[in-house]
Amino acid sequence: MKYKLLPLMLTLLLACCTTQAQIQWKWTPVTIDSTFDDIRDLRATQIIAKYDPQVAPLQEIVAYSQDEYDKGRPESGLSNFAADVIYSIAEQRTGRNMDIAMTNFGGIRTSLPKGAVRVYDIFSIFPFNNSLVVFDIKGSDLHAFLDRMIGRGRVECLSGVEIEIRNRKATKLNVAGAPIDDSKVYTFATINFLMDGGDGVTLTDMAFNLEDTGIWVRDAICDYLRDLTARGETLTLAPDGRIKDHDRKERR
Repeated sequence: MKYKLLPLMLTLLLACCTTQAQIQWKWTPVTIDSTFDDIRDLRATQIIAKYDPQVAPLQEIVAYSQDEYDKGRPESGLSNFAADVIYSIAEQRTGRNMDIAMTNFGGIRTSLPKGAVRVYDIFSIFPFNNSLVVFDIKGSDLHAFLDRMIGRGRVECLSGVEIEIRNRKATKLNVAGAPIDDSKVYTFATINFLMDGGDGVTLTDMAFNLEDTGIWVRDAICDYLRDLTARGETLTLAPDGRIKDHDRKERR
C-alpha cells in the first residue's frame, strides 16, 4: 500500500514547491554570555568530565605566531619551517650533521594560526603518525633523485638546498651550500612516509645507514616550539628564495 501512495506524495511535494507560499517569521536577539556556561544537563556534564583530562594537554600554548601562515609551492614560510624543523630535530636527536631534509606538502594539512599556537594546532597541521628517518646517500644518487623530482614538476618541502628551475631542469642545484659532489656522501633527514614510497617519492633503494628514530615529528615540533617560546621568541615565517621555480612563475 505504501508504494501506491508514493506517486501521490511526490505529486503533492512538487505542488508545494511550485506554489508561492507565504512564510510568517520573527526574530529576537539572544545575548551569548556566561550563563551559557552553566550546563544543567547531567549527562552532558558527565561526558565532558570524562574526556576533559584527555583534551586538556591539547590546549597547551607552545608558541606565539606573528601572522597566519599557509603552505605554497615552490616554497612558503610554513613549508620551509616544516623542513627546517625536521633538519634541526634530526641533528639534535641523532648527533649527526645533516646536509638536507625533506617533508611533503601533502603532509601539511592546514594553516598555522596567528597569535597563540596550541598543541592541537600542530596536530591539525601535521595530523599523521610520521616518524623521523635519517640515512646516508651517495651524491650521484642524491643528484639523480632531485633531478627526477624537479623533472616531474613537483618539488617537495626541502631544507639545506638552493635550487633554481627552468623548463623542468635545475639551473642551480646546491646542497649544504655547494653544488652536489657526486662522489661525496650526504646525510638526509625525512619522514618514514616518504621512505615507504609516499607521494611517489622513492628513496629506499638509495639509502644506507638507515635509522628510523621512532620520534613522532609532530611531537618533536611541539618540543621545538616550546624551546623557541622559552627563549622569548615568536614565530615569524617567510620564504627565503631557497627554491626558485621560473616555470611556475611563467605559468601564472
